[in-house]
Amino acid sequence: MRFNFTRINIMELIFIKNRDDKYFNEAWNLYLDSFPQIERRTLEEHFEVLEDENFKMLCYVKDEVLISIVCFWTISSYTFLEHFAINKNLRGQAYGSKILQKFIDENKNIVLEIEPIIDEITQKRLNFYAKFGFVVNEHEHFQIPFRQKAEELKLLLLSQNILSKEEYEEFYKALKKSLKRF
Repeated sequence: MRFNFTRINIMELIFIKNRDDKYFNEAWNLYLDSFPQIERRTLEEHFEVLEDENFKMLCYVKDEVLISIVCFWTISSYTFLEHFAINKNLRGQAYGSKILQKFIDENKNIVLEIEPIIDEITQKRLNFYAKFGFVVNEHEHFQIPFRQKAEELKLLLLSQNILSKEEYEEFYKALKKSLKRF
């Protein structure tokens, strides 16, 4: 699936490195609005993560308006797409598809998590990622907690190719090592 990137090419890409960056507050509010508490960090924990060289928080901005946040890790030979959200006022305008395609074009071995399919919203989320070739891995998978003292959350792991048991175990071990520090 290929998209016309005319609209995305005029967006500014901004990496958030600390709380003083121009779009940090807007990006943080989009993060809070887009993910349930169990699937996100506290503000203090997020500041710690921003210091890790393997973590990136990328913002897409157009005409001074925050379009999207993309938070990801480079872990072992994988790119773990941790959080991806579109400004709620701009959803349904193909920004999500264009930004995700650009992310796919620029990264390799992308892995991401979604909630189990229990309703129309979760099914739509799976269908969205499936349009880009992502498939559900059959390995039982638990999200490594983003918050101190939080429990692991059972999720589905998606990747562009089915991971073998060995590949999954390698990925999960590396992910756990990276995220457990926080």
